[in-house]
Amino acid sequence: MDVQISPGSTSFDTTPTRIGWDTSVLDANRPVAEARHRARVWLQQHWKLPDLADSVELAVGELCANAVRHGGGLAGLELILGSRRHFAPRVLRVMVIDHAPDRAPELPGGNDLFSEQGRGLRLVESLAWRWGWHRMGVDEKQVWCTFVIEPRWERSGLK
Repeated sequence: MDVQISPGSTSFDTTPTRIGWDTSVLDANRPVAEARHRARVWLQQHWKLPDLADSVELAVGELCANAVRHGGGLAGLELILGSRRHFAPRVLRVMVIDHAPDRAPELPGGNDLFSEQGRGLRLVESLAWRWGWHRMGVDEKQVWCTFVIEPRWERSGLK
């Protein structure tokens, strides 16, 4: 029996709500730039969240740069678009995986305006709703941040 879909009904959205890339698909010479670019394009073109793209791209760049500099290398990047829930805001989570599970990310102490160290996590902290980290097995850790998707950032098809 064939199911008839009326012209006014909403079609099923097959856009993935979780996307990720490991270092094998990122440009080995420019993994941070590649990760930033992929995150921006995905937010703008697939999830239709162009107003959130700048903040997410900046956070991705900072977290990936930290993975390269301090985390034994970038292992991967994942983006998760949360679904709408009652009593909770809709969120986008950015997760960056590195190879240094014993090295905890730290916010810098003090307010040295001329310091060249530690500004990336402060920037992520100011852009994101929350951030944190956890170990993943014996050889990786994941540093993540979450963005609240405000109604003005949502576009058609993602409600």
